Amino acid sequence: MVASKPAVTHVIFDFDGLLVDTEPSYTLANQAMLKKFDREFTVELKGKMMGRKSMEAITWLLNEVGIADRVTPEEYNIEYEEMLEEMFRKCSSLPGAERLVRHFASKGVPMAICTGSCSRAFAQKAEKHREWVDLIPIHVYCGDDEGIKRGKPFPDAFLETMKRFPEPPTDPSHVLVFEDAPNGVKAALAAGMQCVMVPDELFREDAKRLWYVLTFPIYC
Repeated sequence: MVASKPAVTHVIFDFDGLLVDTEPSYTLANQAMLKKFDREFTVELKGKMMGRKSMEAITWLLNEVGIADRVTPEEYNIEYEEMLEEMFRKCSSLPGAERLVRHFASKGVPMAICTGSCSRAFAQKAEKHREWVDLIPIHVYCGDDEGIKRGKPFPDAFLETMKRFPEPPTDPSHVLVFEDAPNGVKAALAAGMQCVMVPDELFREDAKRLWYVLTFPIYC
């Protein structure tokens, strides 16, 4: 017999690659940046960066590809953000995202967004989608939120987001997280929350490895 799960009372959404299709923008910008240093931005690198705080991810990347002695995270980020800003404004919502958010809103389900982005980048990405994105009243920007010291896969971001509900759940197990990234799934599970994974096609193998510990795995 399969054990029943605690009732879901609150929902937390990731944003990039889950609600809005921003992930290709990150890939293209990093590919262009690393090409300047004769390095390649691989799927493996992308997977390990996803979900981290912005500057934390860049610092990790520069060390991982061996160019930390040639460019600082701050220098890399200036040009990187300029590329992203133009791309973000053109990003479309992902299939079913708006419909799901509107459904939860119509039922009065408490919702929040927990993203690794900083507040400025989030505003650019959400600009075209404010009509429905703002139905989610709580937005937590891990990239520049001083209350969150560690990004995903650590549980800090989701636990902090949970605290910011006007009426927080009685236990993390009553929260359902929607994620697309392996690091995000690990963070949700580490926080003791239930999780739906809507995986990027690039990370199908990671999704398979997480299958047995996920509450509701989804394959697209």
